[in-house]
Amino acid sequence: MDEEKVPVVFVSYCWTNETHKEWVLNLANRLMNKSGVEVILDRWHGVVGHDRFKFMEDSIKQADKVLVICDEMYCRKANNRAGGVGTETLIITPEVYQNTKQEKFIPIAINKDSNGNFLLPTYISSRFALGMTDPNNFERDYSELERLIWEEPQLRPPVRGPKPDFQNQIVTAEPQEKNPTLKTDNTHEERVVWLLPRGFLLFENITFNRSESWVTRAHYYNYDGECQLGIHFHESYSDAWDKNPEIQFRKLRIPKADWEWCDLPLYYLEWFRLVDAPIDIKHKVSQLQLDYPVYYYAPWEDIPLPKVPEEYSFYYETGDLRDLIEDIRSLAKNEHKVEDYHERAISIRHSAYLFSLKFLGQDNPSLSFIKEIIDKYDSSFGKILMQDWLKRLDTILTSTLNHERETWQAEFKRSKDESPAR
Repeated sequence: MDEEKVPVVFVSYCWTNETHKEWVLNLANRLMNKSGVEVILDRWHGVVGHDRFKFMEDSIKQADKVLVICDEMYCRKANNRAGGVGTETLIITPEVYQNTKQEKFIPIAINKDSNGNFLLPTYISSRFALGMTDPNNFERDYSELERLIWEEPQLRPPVRGPKPDFQNQIVTAEPQEKNPTLKTDNTHEERVVWLLPRGFLLFENITFNRSESWVTRAHYYNYDGECQLGIHFHESYSDAWDKNPEIQFRKLRIPKADWEWCDLPLYYLEWFRLVDAPIDIKHKVSQLQLDYPVYYYAPWEDIPLPKVPEEYSFYYETGDLRDLIEDIRSLAKNEHKVEDYHERAISIRHSAYLFSLKFLGQDNPSLSFIKEIIDKYDSSFGKILMQDWLKRLDTILTSTLNHERETWQAEFKRSKDESPAR
């Protein structure tokens, strides 16, 4: 009989503090001693003087499983592409996005966020994760980890039965689930929903009111229905509101790359408050001649949770890249110490490749041109060369997005022209 293959496991984690390092070391020891697993751990196998990047790359390729130990510090460094965790993220992410065997990477959540969800880095947040957040349940969680590594599921599918006798079955229609609705406080008021590329604005308290204290309100939601933040407008705010509307965009936490869609919505929120008599808001909304959707909802009317409209699909999918371009431009045009440029360059290089790969795909020829600019970075650059490199990276990312947008627009127009009139 052939000897069973022993799984090789690489542990990716952050040296957050001595307590966390000891927790990871104890886990690795137990996997080796008690679970029969071959573990690659930097504290055992990393050799002083050797190339750390190559050690990580070789270890991840060699491993059958990669344990991604996600505490709060690991998530922060992974998202910012900082330090050794950022390096490992750069190596791991292309494998994740190129559909590597799904079960190779095992995210292990050590912390939860404020909503009680497992805290995971963005690039792996869509994966099922193993929670090891409660020390009281460690033995149960460890047993599940053993099974994941050895690929021995706790539950197996039952034996398949015979095909049903469809001829003699009576079919009854099952009630359909209702579409999710947006939960709002003022259901007795008129409301307007104004869609943006990665979220939407909900206007409330817009029905005419003679009270001096009357304010109109706007809340910004993402397309999962999670409220980001809100603002309110009173006539006494007009001067400050008109002079610098970007302050309101920041207050609402609207991503900067989406600000170009925001002037008109906030103008209308202001206009609703400055009227001196009741107006027909429904008619006003219906008269808007826009290339993107705005919806009116009468009092007590349910608001279906909006989905990303086709008109915004490109801007929704390129949100990370567009945000990155804004960061690059801001960094390039402002004066910083040269070491600050280099510190930010680590995150920018990683993000530029990761977001481009995610949107374009491995086979898109533009990816090679972007990588060529990314690789021209040199840690010896002075301030002028750093600014020049940032501008070149901005140029290649912007031109790539412009090309992709033109292609998308042509396809979008074609599909609109071919779709039957409704």
